[in-house]
Amino acid sequence: MRNANTPSVVIAGAARTPFGVKCGTLSQLSAEDLAVLACNEAIQRCGVDRSNIDAAVGANVYQCTAPGTQDIYFPRNVGLRCNIPQEAPALLVQRICGSGLQAIVTGLGQILLPQAIDNANIVLSFGAETMSRAPQILRSPRSKRNFWEFLEGGHLDDVMLTSLNHDVASTSMMRTADEYGQQMEITRAQCDEFAMFSHERARQAFRSSQFNGGDALLGMFAVDTKAPNGTPIHLARDECVRKTSLNILSKLPGLTPHKLVSPGNASEISDGAAAVLLVERTKADQLGLPTRFEIVSYGIAGVDPRVMGRGPVPAINQALQKAELSINDIGLWEINEAFAAQFLGVEKELNLDREITNVNGGAIALGHPLGATGTRLIVDLMYEMKRRSVQYGCASACIGGGQGIAMIIRDTELKQ
Repeated sequence: MRNANTPSVVIAGAARTPFGVKCGTLSQLSAEDLAVLACNEAIQRCGVDRSNIDAAVGANVYQCTAPGTQDIYFPRNVGLRCNIPQEAPALLVQRICGSGLQAIVTGLGQILLPQAIDNANIVLSFGAETMSRAPQILRSPRSKRNFWEFLEGGHLDDVMLTSLNHDVASTSMMRTADEYGQQMEITRAQCDEFAMFSHERARQAFRSSQFNGGDALLGMFAVDTKAPNGTPIHLARDECVRKTSLNILSKLPGLTPHKLVSPGNASEISDGAAAVLLVERTKADQLGLPTRFEIVSYGIAGVDPRVMGRGPVPAINQALQKAELSINDIGLWEINEAFAAQFLGVEKELNLDREITNVNGGAIALGHPLGATGTRLIVDLMYEMKRRSVQYGCASACIGGGQGIAMIIRDTELKQ
């Protein structure tokens, strides 16, 4: 548990865009564009004066998706476009599927460091991805005669397709889920049933959402903007969510050796962004900012790359141990659904209660824009905890290459 002398860090503002389906409504916007929308909304909800923001930490995985290859400036450009002080430094983090959570972990660390090392008190942490724009790359070598010329030939790579393979471990992301699911005795029927369940929950959440007069999905805001070509954009729902059935899902081909993974029970390729404002509690009190939700602990762990999907298990256990909590203390879970087989393995190994896990649907229905997902998990978790009066919540994700990340947050307005 946090030492009484350790500074407390709160989430003073949080927001996410709807997630757009691949090549859909948001596909004409870069990750930078989407991040600016999410950050501006989070700042507005927080009520902080932008001049008080000390640093920016941005997460993005698929580089080279912005026009003019401006991705190397991603977090800096977002900060500048959101009018935070130019003196506030910006940092890009990349932990594949856990990048959005890592952006929060990194911002947390900057605040918790002694003032003599890092004097940040307010950090803007965000994640964004436009997977629709993942490019092809022609890997032609440069000419020795003229550095600015390229030799003929070269290998053409689909950046997204090739990155789904993990060459060092001689596997692929879907095969790791398949292998883990097989080890945990998960069946294809269970995977398809869960995929349908995820979509059903997501559809119900939208029916109960603020956009339909309810109080669900309060972390999401409607995107009203323009594509680069001037086309108006209005999106007020997660675009990947659809109506499906076991009959449809069961007929889709198995893509892996054990046939557990199909196009219907894997996370959707998508576009989106999410952002949070992290503030040291004393500073938040001084400025009159919201202090209700506090970061309690986090965990990051490595696992066998061949069962990458197991990553949340040790990461969650690590976070619980640091917080001196048990699984039964957690009243709400957000665990990324990279693949149904992977999620079901984690659910089974940790003996999670499905009634309080991914209650508004997960990535199979909502989408999994890699850099944005981790931040989205925290945004949705926070607002749903408030809606349900839950004291402790945990968000977690498996990570390509064999890692897991988890974070526990607490509603400080509820009694211990």
